This record gives sequence, structure tokens and C-alpha cells, in this order.
Amino acid sequence: MLTLYTAVGILRFQDSIKEHKTPTVINNRQEYGLTEEEFFLWSSLAFQIRQIHELQSAFSERLKKHHRSENIPIEPYLNRLLLRGLVVKGDGLTGVDALYRLLGELYISPLQDSFSVRLFTCIYLCMKKKLHTKELIHYLKKPARTAIEDTVLQIAKKVQISTAELVTCVEQGIHPQNTEQLLTQLYETSDATFRTLAQDIQFTHAGYPILEAISNLYLNKQIAFEKL
Repeated sequence: MLTLYTAVGILRFQDSIKEHKTPTVINNRQEYGLTEEEFFLWSSLAFQIRQIHELQSAFSERLKKHHRSENIPIEPYLNRLLLRGLVVKGDGLTGVDALYRLLGELYISPLQDSFSVRLFTCIYLCMKKKLHTKELIHYLKKPARTAIEDTVLQIAKKVQISTAELVTCVEQGIHPQNTEQLLTQLYETSDATFRTLAQDIQFTHAGYPILEAISNLYLNKQIAFEKL
């Protein structure tokens, strides 16, 4: 059995006492403060899809970078983040099955992707000496997108939609302009829900190119996921 993990929500740093910034994840309009260990673990999964051994290595590397013991157990923090819905997992006999179960019920949240955002991010990373000036041109370029990825973004920007719903829409050639159209075209004449759609798509891999497009957008930091 293969298990995949990823992070859910958007990270913000909230002002706290003595100018300390508290890492906070916003998911479904709810704010969740993170301990330092939870932040290291969550950020190891942000815009990543990892197996447990990959997550363990990334977590240990972050602990080492911040001069913490690399032997801190991952399980208590992982279980807490899973319980709070800030980390999700998907199981399957194959990677494709695990990916379907990981992303199917998550909602897609498009992220702002403008030149000014990329520019200021690059300047910040250069100031922190995390990015060499020779790499600026590469990171300032807008990531290339396929036709399917463009379609995914166009739909997700117009309506709050889950991965399973989006896969179904693209497969059926449906392009809802609002939530009412989405509900009418997908659910009015059936007993389906976004959860049953998520279960259904894993039995037919015809939608895999769409799921792959969604995954690529996530890995390229153009969308985030939310859990309702």
C-alpha cells in the first residue's frame, strides 16, 4: 500500500508578543496556529506531495537547519496536523490511486501569480542569500502552462470547486461560470456529492491527465488546496 501526503491551506505569519511572528495556516476561513515542530512539518509538505520516508527526511533536514535535534519523532506532530485537517493523506495500491484519494475531496484555491509578486519574492530571497542573482531570470519567468492547466485555472477562478468536481467538469466539457451552474450541471439529476465524485474518479483513470494538470499547478505554486 502506497501513502501520499500533502499540506492544506495558506500560510501566514501573525504578529505576536515581542515582535515574534506566529506561523498560522488559514484553511476554509479558519486560522490554525502552529508550533515550531508543526510548522517545520507542514512547510515540508507545502507545494509538495511526499511519501512518509521523504517527509521524514525533509522534516529532519529542517530541524537540522534550525539547530534542533534530528531525532525528534515525526508521528505526534503528523497525527495532530492530520486531525486538524492541515495535512491530508491518500492511500492506494498504485501511485495513481493514492493521488486520486489524496486530492479528490480537496478544493482548489488559485494563487496570485503576477510579475510584481515574483519580483519581490526574488528580491527577498536574494537579500536572505537563498537565491543567487544569476538565477533571477529563471524565477522571474512566468511558469509555462499546458492547455489543460489553463482550463483548470479558468474554471477554478470562477467557482469554488473540488478536484473531483473539476475532473468531472473537464471530462464532460462543462465550464461552469458560477456555483449555481456547477450544482445544476453536476448534481441536479443525480444523488452524487463531491465525495461520491471523488470515489468515482478513482475507478476510471481516464481523468488522469486532468489530475496531473492539477498536481503540476500545485507543485508550481499556482494553486493551493483547502479542505472543507
